[in-house]
Order: sequence, then structure tokens, then C-alpha cells
Amino acid sequence: MIIRIAKNSGFCFGVKRAIQIAQNASVNNSNVVTLGPIIHNPQMVEKLKKNGVGCIENISEISDQTIIIRSHGVPQDVFKHLQEKEIDVIDATCPYVSMTQQYAKELMENDYQVVILGNKRHPEVIALHSYVNENSIIVNNTDEMPNKKFKKLGIISQTTQPVEKLQQLVYKVIPNCQEIRVINTICDATSIRQQSTLELAKDSDIMIVIGGRNSANTKMLAIICKNIVETYHIEIASELKKDWFKNKKKIGITAGASTPDWSITKIYNKITYYLGINHLKINNVEEIPGYKENA
Repeated sequence: MIIRIAKNSGFCFGVKRAIQIAQNASVNNSNVVTLGPIIHNPQMVEKLKKNGVGCIENISEISDQTIIIRSHGVPQDVFKHLQEKEIDVIDATCPYVSMTQQYAKELMENDYQVVILGNKRHPEVIALHSYVNENSIIVNNTDEMPNKKFKKLGIISQTTQPVEKLQQLVYKVIPNCQEIRVINTICDATSIRQQSTLELAKDSDIMIVIGGRNSANTKMLAIICKNIVETYHIEIASELKKDWFKNKKKIGITAGASTPDWSITKIYNKITYYLGINHLKINNVEEIPGYKENA
């Protein structure tokens, strides 16, 4: 029986940075909140709350507080409002997201018809859309792309989209474009995580995908796995069921970019408990054998 964790599971650079910014802010400020969940992991958001970092959903809720901008970014008008009100702001927007916003603005200023590949309801895409004009097009797949001619077309992507979806979109629009500019704004960490998850799923009898149900990149990992093998998307260890692992010889685990290591550890250890496999405990802190070298 084998239990394996996909390489690059858990926190990506942008999430690690945002969490560190929030933790530092809680030390240096007595009243600090994030504008929207700082990352898409309810358990991590709750842990930050216990450590003094609250969360509000709307700028109308702001009083005398220091505001942390979430890793997904916020629309330009929100930034403008905070500046006009002279509110203390700490920007934890992922640098890759910020770079995508600048690419979008550049495309618009150079008269390209901007196409954004992504989920129009996702906070990253909502913020990104504010950097282009109202004529920009948001599509979540090739079927949503208008079938018409374009003189100048510029394509960018939500940072957590699969690269295959971007390739499919480009392939579809090329015949209808006189000029096309494609900027690959998909984060490398996303592509690497998806590829390692795919490889593990192909050689597993079951996949456990760990991460927030509101996390776009975690949901994409679950979709990748479900296309190959029996898969369960969970947030916490209590959701595991012993029956899932009956007659399973190869168990795979992967986790989204917003999933903390301690969450992965708890779930790994509960699986080993179900299966009667010994796991390590060092100084009362449960450790996953080989996990750090896979992270």
C-alpha cells in the first residue's frame, strides 16, 4: 500500500507572501482586517482571525482599521476609494496577479480587443476586468468566445487557468484575427501543480484533493483527477470516510495553492490511521515522511 503526495502541493509563492504580510500586520497593528478572504481557504482565514486579522466583505464596513488587500487583488475603484478616504492600506495582491493587471491595461491602451480567459465571478477576474474597458470579453471556455472577426485581439488569462484552455482559445480565434497578441499570464506554479497532480492521478486508485471549495485552482485539480480516477475534494480531515480506501492500494493526495501544510498533514495522518499505518511524530508535531522534499 502506497500513500503519495503530489509535488508542489499546498501554498504557492503568492499565498505564502499574503499570509506572511497578514501575520506581520497583526503584530504591528491593533485593528487590522482583510477586504474579502485573503486566500480561498476558510480554515486559514479562521486561523488568521484568531490571531487578530479579521475579514470584511465590503468597503462600507470599514471604520478605523488597517486594510489588507487580498491576494486576488481588488478593482481599481476600490483602491481609489481607499486612497480618497486616506485609509491605511497594506497591499497583499499576488505579484503575478498585479503583473496580469498591468498587461491588461497595456493591451487596452494599445487598442487591442481584450479577451480574458477566466471565471467572471472570481475575485481575481473581477479585479482584472477593472483595468480594461467595458468592451472587453470574459470567457471561461472556447464555446463562450464570439464567432466574429477581430482586427487586433489581445488575450490574457486568470493566473490559475489550465494552459490547455488557453491553447484551445488561441487555436479557435486565430482564423478570425488579423493581428493577435497572447500573453501567457498563467502562473508557473499552477501549471506545475496541475501536471504533478495529473501524473499522480494516473498512477493512483483514489485521489484526495485538499482545499477550499471556493478555491478555483483546487476545484481545477479535482476536475483533473475526476477525469482519471475516483476522487474526493475535501477541506478538513473530518470529511474523510474510511470506506473510501477499501481495496485501494495506491492513494494519492494533492492540495490547492491556498491549502496550508498543517491541513495536509492532518489529512495525511488520518488516512494513515484508517489504514493502520504508522506515521512519525516529532516533538508532538505530526510530520509527513518525505513531505518536505515534495513541497
